[in-house]
Amino acid sequence: MKVQFGQFYLDIDVNKTREFYKKMEYVSHGCSCSGCRNFEQAVDTLSNEIIYFFESIGIDMKKITEVYVNTVNSDGSLLYGGFYHLCGTILSGESAWIELPTSKSKSRIFHWDHLRTYPVSKNFYISFQKDCALVEDGFPMPVLQLEIEAVIPWVLEEPNIYI
Repeated sequence: MKVQFGQFYLDIDVNKTREFYKKMEYVSHGCSCSGCRNFEQAVDTLSNEIIYFFESIGIDMKKITEVYVNTVNSDGSLLYGGFYHLCGTILSGESAWIELPTSKSKSRIFHWDHLRTYPVSKNFYISFQKDCALVEDGFPMPVLQLEIEAVIPWVLEEPNIYI
């Protein structure tokens, strides 16, 4: 199915993606930290717009490949980053991750450029890229990576360790 999200034009196989996500485990099965557990539970509190977007492309949001907390906001919500995988290809569009020039460092440094993202809703941005990390065994090919940057509320009934 060919779809467009902002600057990204994709050819994705929603059925293969959805079938694979049915077999995947929730993020909390692979990591028990409070950041991962909170993300998994907070998915249920997100707007219908966000939930529908992910369902429409075959992704179970609770089964994120990698998720991490970047910072805490003054209201206690968290700025998360992370990524999912999709069966498909990018026909056009450039990742929000831009490599910054470095002069003496051998390390590569990247910056997330909001101008290259697609806003699924307020405070929930996505980007796609061809380079994939941590691809699950048996994930259907071809594969692409969906990156997120999102403000997610703290929903656990335990203290927010990020404050």
